[in-house]
Amino acid sequence: MGLAWGVGFYLTRYVFENHNLNIKPLPTLFGGLFLSSWIGAKVFFLVVSSQHKVYQYIYADSFWLGGGFVFYGGLIFGLAFYFIYSVWLKKFPFKESKYLVPGLVFGHGIGRVGCFFTGCCYGIQCDLPWAVKMHGEWIHPVQLYEAFGLFLIGYLVMKWIAQKKENFYIVSHYLLYYSLLRFFVEFFRGDIIRGVYWFSLSTSQIISLALFVIILTIKIKKKA
Repeated sequence: MGLAWGVGFYLTRYVFENHNLNIKPLPTLFGGLFLSSWIGAKVFFLVVSSQHKVYQYIYADSFWLGGGFVFYGGLIFGLAFYFIYSVWLKKFPFKESKYLVPGLVFGHGIGRVGCFFTGCCYGIQCDLPWAVKMHGEWIHPVQLYEAFGLFLIGYLVMKWIAQKKENFYIVSHYLLYYSLLRFFVEFFRGDIIRGVYWFSLSTSQIISLALFVIILTIKIKKKA
């Protein structure tokens, strides 16, 4: 997690410096994003956890300061803070949002590699040549699937920034691509903590579908 956030911050600072943008707001912005997304990821983890474990987690310092995160919870809470900080308080130019995306994507990808080494967010059983031995059986290295997809999205985002694509184009395409990636990767997840609800879809798949539809609708209306 430390490496993910560190790379995210310094990559963002590099992108800003490379485009002659003001880096002074970044430390405060990142501090707020770190705290809000940390809380959001924890809250969503509690939501998808079984009821008898929720109280156990709430009163455990090891939970709040250690593992147990849901990315979408962190993204939603982080976006809420960002809108308050940028749009409402006007402390950061909203038109520069696209320059924050590379740090987010590559940091997320590194975080997924961390999930692989920790053994969380693991996959279902498989007999493929690249299966890994984890939790006593051969399973999909689903964490690395997502990490690879995120690094690919990160490469595209950096390319779009170099091509001077507009702010909405980059942010919306990131959200569209990631929601698709997460939706399909979830089919290979085997951990129960992710929560499985309607039509055998996980919590993250439902959020991914909703996010994809919302962003796609906005893009269609924007072109109309």
